[in-house]
Amino acid sequence: MTPDPRPYVEAFEYSFSPLDPHAAHVDPPAVAVYQTLLTRGAGGTPRAGMAESWTVDPSGLIWELRLRDDLRFHSGAACTAEAVVSSLDALRWEMHVLPGGRQLWYWDPVERVVATDSNTLRFHLHHPHPRLFSLLWGTHTAIHCEATRRMHGDAFGVEVADGTGPFRLRSWSPSEVVADRVDWYPGSSARVGEARWHALPQSRDRISALINGEALCAHALDTAAVQQLKDDPRFDMAVQPQPSSLYLTLDWRRSDLGFDDVRTRRAIGLAIDRRQIVTDAFDGLATPSWGPLPAGHDFYEPTADLAAAFDPAAAAHTLSSLGWHRGPDGVLERAGSRFSVECVVQEDESFRAVFACVEADLRSMGIELLPRFAAPFADFYSAVEQGNGAALSKWLWPDPMDALIGFSSSGTAPFPNWEYASVPTLDQAFDRFLRGCSDDDLTAAALDVQRVFAAELPYLPLVTPHDVWAWNRRVSGFRPVHGDLYPRYDDVSVT
Repeated sequence: MTPDPRPYVEAFEYSFSPLDPHAAHVDPPAVAVYQTLLTRGAGGTPRAGMAESWTVDPSGLIWELRLRDDLRFHSGAACTAEAVVSSLDALRWEMHVLPGGRQLWYWDPVERVVATDSNTLRFHLHHPHPRLFSLLWGTHTAIHCEATRRMHGDAFGVEVADGTGPFRLRSWSPSEVVADRVDWYPGSSARVGEARWHALPQSRDRISALINGEALCAHALDTAAVQQLKDDPRFDMAVQPQPSSLYLTLDWRRSDLGFDDVRTRRAIGLAIDRRQIVTDAFDGLATPSWGPLPAGHDFYEPTADLAAAFDPAAAAHTLSSLGWHRGPDGVLERAGSRFSVECVVQEDESFRAVFACVEADLRSMGIELLPRFAAPFADFYSAVEQGNGAALSKWLWPDPMDALIGFSSSGTAPFPNWEYASVPTLDQAFDRFLRGCSDDDLTAAALDVQRVFAAELPYLPLVTPHDVWAWNRRVSGFRPVHGDLYPRYDDVSVT
């Protein structure tokens, strides 16, 4: 295939993680290199992906998926049902080191996955689970050639990647990923021959690359960029809430600061003006959040989200009732302890802006946050795990309930959760959700999750940022789907 003279070029806000479904973070190039069994359609309806069809038996305990006949890995290896099972088993059991050999929590409804012939997968469930679709289209179950990953070890995702997607990895670095269109992929002859992703951490650099034609698409633009582009006939935009939550963690081991006391956590929550964060840090391109699920999610409950308003007077009263008083430098003191704590912050312009807002709000209460900045993502995760106080973190996940379980329950990854929090009633609600056999079961359990979370505050939700994509109208076949982390690249072309 002759490379298209008009490559697709995208500007992204972070340095790139290795293109390995087992990596700590998933970036847009991984979506181009790997595929999932199903994909999310408009309104959260399942659509064909690697599987061209699927059936669910009347008991709801067996899901059968028929793979497309044209599948093969970029290495040339056959992408059979047996190879897909091998990939899924590795992702299910080896993605994280779990105590006692426990599988990842979002696999809990699944008993086993088997290949019944070379093109058919069968999922056997412990109980009916109508949300299995979220597992089948999630980026955390992107299919790779497990034999290639084992052969190449740490070089997998850096020097070689082996998926079934429309693009094959040519080169990887933290600042640039280049991939070539796979000539046997359906529709390849009519699509771009090359795709490039550039890491540009500053929004001004991403908008400049777009305006100057150095990039055809850019992600995570600020309000100034949106205003600049909205009347420019050369570009299209999509602005929508991310499936994410940016939040403040408080280490429950810090009993000297009272982080293990819900009254302290509630007082800190009351002291933070989330609406002002939306204005000052995101210039309106975010939604304030008091509850655990982003507004608009399937199970979002507004009464849980608005359980606590901004009330600095009530925060000050609570802290005083807990024995805190102002010291000579204005920082609260109690029993020989100063209310001063390190806060790990991602080295990113939006995180820095949010930290500035939170730090100012808490300083007015007499609480001192001392920033420790760390590069995303592996360095940041390591710093949070090694920290001993607080952190500004964000989960970004195709299914927010899965993320919530992972980052606030007592028994899943990271181990323990970054707050070292344990709320048995919340764990029980999560377990009921994972065992839900019907939509009514899931809805009731999700409501319990939000109510318990609002009462106990394992961590403090702050805002849900908005996703902003902008692309040149010369690009076709590109459209972000609400709820997906990144757009798919199957049909992208440049005129």
